[in-house]
Amino acid sequence: MLCISQVSLFPMKNFTILFTCFYAISFCVGCSSSPTPESPKIQQDIKSAAQSSFKEDQKVDPKLRSQALGILAHRIKHDPKSYAIIEAGILNYEYVYNGRQMSKKGEYTGDWIDFKNDFTYDYGRYDSVLGGGRYHYSMDKGELVMVDNEASKNPQEWTIKAGGDMIVKVGTQTYGNNAFQIKLNRSPEKPSK
Repeated sequence: MLCISQVSLFPMKNFTILFTCFYAISFCVGCSSSPTPESPKIQQDIKSAAQSSFKEDQKVDPKLRSQALGILAHRIKHDPKSYAIIEAGILNYEYVYNGRQMSKKGEYTGDWIDFKNDFTYDYGRYDSVLGGGRYHYSMDKGELVMVDNEASKNPQEWTIKAGGDMIVKVGTQTYGNNAFQIKLNRSPEKPSK
């Protein structure tokens, strides 16, 4: 028979540590399980996120582009500062979450985006530049607005979370890229093969 004095031999602190370890092991086992095969459509959505950060099956709205260009012009005029949090170095794609699935490790090796201090950006893969556009980052709001040079691509708005040489772009509802989250790592130059 278990008495009250025996229960106190297993202090609550040990129970908390045991529970935390069990939870961590369960989480790691769940993360290491192999994902189910992806359909070609999901692959296409994820790839387009790395290059343009929006789903290609999303209908392009010319009004949104016009609105975003107006917002860019206004913000650049009233806040003409470039911030190192965005424009320092080259940002390399590490992971993309598209609202349904996380990309696999190494899937975006070689993909990059380069924000410049003149409020323009280029993006590409290794030595190839695949496109570019204009942007503005508001330090007060922590928001990044991007408008691609290609009129066939919707603008994007992101909330930026930064830590050291890593940033996470979290999509907002403004232009419909709210399902996406993208992790990027900073490096001094473009990746090489």
